[in-house]
Amino acid sequence: MQDKNQRHPSVRSADSAVIKAVEHQAALEREAAQKEAAARVNPNRVNPDQQHANAQRPAPAARPVNQRPGAPVQRQAQPANKQQLPAMHYSSQNLNTRMPVPHRPAQTPSMVRPVSGNMPARVEAPRHLATVDASNRKLDTVMEERPYEDEQDEGLVVANSENAEFDDSEDEAEVEKKAAKARKPKQKKERKNRYLPYLIILFFEIIFAAAALWAIDTYNVDTDLIVRDNTIEAGTTANVDMYIQGQPKFPEYVSCNLDFSTINYNIPQTIRFTVRMYGTNFPCVLEIVDTTPPTAEAVPHSMYSVDAIPPVEECVINIYDLNETTLEWLEVPDISAGGNIIAKAVVTDSSGNQTIVEVPFTVTKDSEAPVIEGTKNLEAFIGDTIRYREEVTVADDIDPNPVLEIDTSNVDLKTAGTYDVIYRAKDFSGNVSEVTIKLKLTKKPKTYVEPEKVYAEANKVLKKIIKPNMTDMEKALQITYWVRYNINYVGNADNSSWTRAAYDGLTKRSGNCYNFAMAAKALFDAAGIENMIINRDPYIYHPHYWNYILIDGQWYHCDSTPRIKYNSYFFMYTTKELKNFWHNGWNGYNFKESKYPASATKSVQSKINYSGHSVKK
Repeated sequence: MQDKNQRHPSVRSADSAVIKAVEHQAALEREAAQKEAAARVNPNRVNPDQQHANAQRPAPAARPVNQRPGAPVQRQAQPANKQQLPAMHYSSQNLNTRMPVPHRPAQTPSMVRPVSGNMPARVEAPRHLATVDASNRKLDTVMEERPYEDEQDEGLVVANSENAEFDDSEDEAEVEKKAAKARKPKQKKERKNRYLPYLIILFFEIIFAAAALWAIDTYNVDTDLIVRDNTIEAGTTANVDMYIQGQPKFPEYVSCNLDFSTINYNIPQTIRFTVRMYGTNFPCVLEIVDTTPPTAEAVPHSMYSVDAIPPVEECVINIYDLNETTLEWLEVPDISAGGNIIAKAVVTDSSGNQTIVEVPFTVTKDSEAPVIEGTKNLEAFIGDTIRYREEVTVADDIDPNPVLEIDTSNVDLKTAGTYDVIYRAKDFSGNVSEVTIKLKLTKKPKTYVEPEKVYAEANKVLKKIIKPNMTDMEKALQITYWVRYNINYVGNADNSSWTRAAYDGLTKRSGNCYNFAMAAKALFDAAGIENMIINRDPYIYHPHYWNYILIDGQWYHCDSTPRIKYNSYFFMYTTKELKNFWHNGWNGYNFKESKYPASATKSVQSKINYSGHSVKK
């Protein structure tokens, strides 16, 4: 059995003109129905067109034999007026034998009989179509002008038999829909034209909304680049780039109300300002902080355990910080025990940053007392000026200037007698040494000469023998030479006092060894040359005296007393040279060396011209 939608192979698709004719006929019938309805409402009114159409309408055709029982009888569509398409009749010569015949939807193409060559001259059209006269050439002309549609065209059915009719109730609905669609295109076009301004407005609103969203997104992204707070160390610098982390899309709309070049970056402070971006002010803060401690250098010290701690400013130098600083001992060091001690000083700046500076101290603990030398028992006359310090020296292993105190509290200078005199030396560490001597006071002899008178006579001699620009060595040589060859030796002399012996030697030009030594002493004193008197000790027959002078920091022996059969003198002999001198089988220069400063060890005899009493250049 063939498919109901399959066309019979002998049926060709209807011409589109037939479809158009059917649609037009349906439209005419609807218009006629409207007029009839209007006539029923007003029966007295007669429509001329209706009257004319009724006169022209033929008698209803007999019901087809193959009409379905109970199907409603439909009226054949007739032209509404004279201008309507007249009834068309197809002649057998002009009718295409392959034209499809409308059929009921329920009929399959197999139920439609193909049109044979003996087709009658008149063909009954469906009830909704007007009778087509085959002799009418107008329709033929229309049909000939349009080609047949493809067999797959919608709305066409294949007739199943030669005289079959079909139910067109559904076709009328389709025709109605198509007619309605034919009336709506203009209205739709008008509606489309009416919404066009709204569409344009909507388009621009979408553009504006997109632009606004882009602007908002740009604003949010760029303003998120702003850093509100920055902290820097004092001494460094800042700029506005520190507050923009990234590159905004429109940097020309970014500004700042702070001139960073005017800031004093050395002072810790908080600076508030604003960064303006895209018309909005953003408050920002710049914190300048000082977290760097000061720098300083320690000064090493060498001290003694009894010294006072120096000021801290002398122990720490080269202090550097951007701000004001204070310096103090973290703890005052105790150096009394001596040794290597590390003292700590603290440097604090105005921000509270501290630096501890370790100051090394090398502390020497002094435990040795000074040594007192040159002390001897003294003899003096009542009323004389006693020179307690004469020829006395003090030395210490550490203290270069130990203090020498002479305690004469037991001495009564107005009463003859022997008294204890205490020499007490003390170094800076507090170490003390003492030496006690005896002072013998006697009544002054009637022949006593005051020292001032002696020195006056000595200056008279010096004016004759001393020349300007002479060295101490040259002066000492001239003094020794003058005493040797200007005072005569005698066995008996007044030796009651050194002043008497010196005065007699300078004025009487005679005396023994004591007079020679004391006259030379007066001249050395007047010339400013430090000197001492050494006496022979021990001696067997006679004592002997000579001079001990200090030249260029060295002690030398000088003896101007003449010797038997020795026409010369001793000048600047070392102790070794003096003790090695033998004449007439004996030396005679024995003395207690420990009581005197040590002599020089290097000889200067090669520099002395004894015959010419001069120093060789």
